[in-house]
Amino acid sequence: MAAMTPTDPLPATIPRLLLDAGARRGGKVAIEDGPVALGYAALAESMLEAARAFMAAGIGPGDRVAIWAPNIWEW
Repeated sequence: MAAMTPTDPLPATIPRLLLDAGARRGGKVAIEDGPVALGYAALAESMLEAARAFMAAGIGPGDRVAIWAPNIWEW
């Protein structure tokens, strides 16, 4: 995938931005937390896994949720 230029528009949503970063940067490190180094593609897949879990729990478009999580790589 081609590198972005300063004039390229950014994806319109945070999920799209993360999917784009996963496609463009793949295994490059996105998050480091102690011994864990998570690549952009793995981070994007984790986001999709969380989205699937929210949908399975009945959360849909327009619903509001609050998420509390510590500042560690698992979240």
